[in-house]
Amino acid sequence: MTDIRNLVLDILIENEEEGTYLSDIIRAVQEKYAYLEERDRAFLRTLSLGTVEKRLALDYVIDTVSSVKTRKMKSLIRHIIRMAAFEIMYMDHIPSRASVSEAVRLTKKRHMAGLSGFTNAVTRKLASLSEGEALTFPDDRIRYSFPEYVYETLVGSFDKETALKIMKSSEERRPLYLRVNSGKCSVADLREILKKEGVETDPAPFGNFALRSSRFDVGRSASFKEGLFSVQDISSMAALEAAGIKKGMKVIDLCAAPGGKACHAAELMEGTGEVLAFDVSGEKTERIEENIKRLGLKNIKTGINDAAQYQEALKESADLVIADLPCSGLGVMNRKVDIKYRIKEEDIESLVCLQRKILDNAVRYVKKEGRLLYSTCTLTQRENSRQAEYISGSLGLKEICQRQFVQGIDPCDGFYYAVFDNC
Repeated sequence: MTDIRNLVLDILIENEEEGTYLSDIIRAVQEKYAYLEERDRAFLRTLSLGTVEKRLALDYVIDTVSSVKTRKMKSLIRHIIRMAAFEIMYMDHIPSRASVSEAVRLTKKRHMAGLSGFTNAVTRKLASLSEGEALTFPDDRIRYSFPEYVYETLVGSFDKETALKIMKSSEERRPLYLRVNSGKCSVADLREILKKEGVETDPAPFGNFALRSSRFDVGRSASFKEGLFSVQDISSMAALEAAGIKKGMKVIDLCAAPGGKACHAAELMEGTGEVLAFDVSGEKTERIEENIKRLGLKNIKTGINDAAQYQEALKESADLVIADLPCSGLGVMNRKVDIKYRIKEEDIESLVCLQRKILDNAVRYVKKEGRLLYSTCTLTQRENSRQAEYISGSLGLKEICQRQFVQGIDPCDGFYYAVFDNC
């Protein structure tokens, strides 16, 4: 029998020590242990994501009962106690005594038997604490585990009330949105096909090609393997539809991996026109090509290209340039839970500079009367509305529309897009 908690411990260690994104590590582990039953896969994912996502809240509570503060604990012990704390505080279906016992077992298994008494004492106190009065926190920022800089950034971009809604949304179980491949089936047909696979869906709140479902193991779905749908947030779908894609267009996607928007553009053109999907490395373009093959698209090609480097061959060649650019990712904190612990002031400043460098190139690829679609999966004004001002002001394009989606307010990820005409 596979030791799931031991796998989770390895995931947490790699995330902290190697800096690999948590979602990427989980995906790799689940691919390696593909034989795991769905219940075990779900437990691995929930415990991994939750222990990282709730780190500030967990550490606050642990520090109230431990003689050694979390920041001074040995790394391995800190991870084990955080895991147990998450189970005790947030996974009500697991008996607290089991979480305590498993924490002690893991400590011994990982050759830390000398600290098993400490692990036992701290986790037992956590169990007793959770069985008493409701846990209290000094403020909502700690309750929802948001670093101070991210919280202040949210308040500065919106207001305290909106910031609280965004933080609360981190605890919500998000639906899965499916983009129907209209070249292979209709929305109604896909609903019936998925129903036979045991997946219930309903129409998405908006979007002409979207269904909404509860989360399921997409990779094991026969209809997914056959290319009948892709997983994509409806905010991204809305951006492509706002761009006004028509049959026969030439579309350039500058930062395309893993290919969601590029493939959507190819689908919207119903096999006509041409989509050039670029990204910076062969590894990234391989991910795009996997989706192209699965979806059966013939009007899309990939290429390796650094969007920050101007390409004379692309000058004034595109009816539409898609610039979905690197950003701080604060709109997808529900899915990439470790982003909020990574981002710093200097990171956003460097991202803004990179975005403008790419935009300077992007506008030169747009034909006269063509369009530019700028988008990010973040929430900061510096990366969104102020960049739109830069495009319409310094770069001379005419803004057609823009929209900011905010998680916790809108039924989707946080996302921004703006569409411009090259008049």
